[in-house]
Amino acid sequence: METKTTDLHTAVMAALGTVDDPEMGENLVDLGVVGEVRIDGTSVAVTLIPTSATCPMADVMVDDALTAVQRACPPGTAVDVRMDWDSEWSPERLAPALRARFGW
Repeated sequence: METKTTDLHTAVMAALGTVDDPEMGENLVDLGVVGEVRIDGTSVAVTLIPTSATCPMADVMVDDALTAVQRACPPGTAVDVRMDWDSEWSPERLAPALRARFGW
């Protein structure tokens, strides 16, 4: 069972890597906005961390991430994607290549 969970986690992260932040034009994984991916049997819960407290495109990011994750999961998997407004994003969460490109 652990292998299936690991494989599904890998598939979910790959799916999230195909979703771009509408404002920054970079994928959610490299931007470091993926806070948590929880897999419990036939359910997947993803938490995203907004890059700002007033992120105007949060709903679009959640919807796009939900669609991508649903496509990556086996049929019948319950998928929930939410924005975590209580966690603070910081440039340290960026992938090293993006941090270098942005000069952070």
